[in-house]
Amino acid sequence: MLSDIKARLKELGMFGIRGVAHLFKSMDKNGNKQIDINEFYWGLKEFGVNLTEEDAMSVLRVFDKDRNGTISFEEFLRALKGDLNNFRVNIIRKAYEKLDVNKDGTVKLDDIARLYDVSRHPDVV
Repeated sequence: MLSDIKARLKELGMFGIRGVAHLFKSMDKNGNKQIDINEFYWGLKEFGVNLTEEDAMSVLRVFDKDRNGTISFEEFLRALKGDLNNFRVNIIRKAYEKLDVNKDGTVKLDDIARLYDVSRHPDVV
């Protein structure tokens, strides 16, 4: 069932992170940043994935890692895209280390501002 959902999203061109985010937002009808079983079932139907209610509940359980009965965006993304591979984790870690100018373990807007000189951006005249 999960492979059918992934295949359908690829057909729709919605398998990238932006597409998955769009899908999640469109399924989250009440805007609480969680998808419950009703939103999940009808959201899948909207995108041409026809499951029985029982099958939708089974898939929701696979997505719902914290077992609270709903799916967060992070759970949704991980279920569809999987965990990052080591190569991508290392790139993200290097970027974070570069942005964490004072090495305090957090990246703040001030840290980024120290590194990025907007006067050299082509859109800035």
